[in-house]
Amino acid sequence: MVRPISRGEALSRAASWREVPYSQTAFHTNSHGTYRTDCSGFVSMVFGLPDVPHGGLNTVDLLRVSTRIAKDELLPADVLIDPHGDRTTRHVVLFGAWVDAGRTHYLALEQCAGLGTVRRTLAYPYQGRSAGYLPYRLDHVLP
Repeated sequence: MVRPISRGEALSRAASWREVPYSQTAFHTNSHGTYRTDCSGFVSMVFGLPDVPHGGLNTVDLLRVSTRIAKDELLPADVLIDPHGDRTTRHVVLFGAWVDAGRTHYLALEQCAGLGTVRRTLAYPYQGRSAGYLPYRLDHVLP
């Protein structure tokens, strides 16, 4: 059973991963546990999902603990998930906040290949990729 988590705590946990290099096989340990240093390992750590035996859930498994929401429902600490393809193309990104009134760009926090842990502004839904990325809310996130 995963304990409920507030949006503030989730964002605080996200901020605890600074300069962590990306890898689908390496692990990073901090006060929240030991997690895989890829996008889904990062999101698993952010939301306090089990870190054993594989360092967190994978991108597809995150769908099992999430509920699809509409773009207009996105709040800080929701996620955008593209579960399609293989382990080199699937991705999940943490939503931080809208950065414009038209809701065309948002602050994203993510663990991505070539960059590691980053906080950056992305075009919705994911920097030029309109297909695949949909918004979700983790089921145990407090309102």
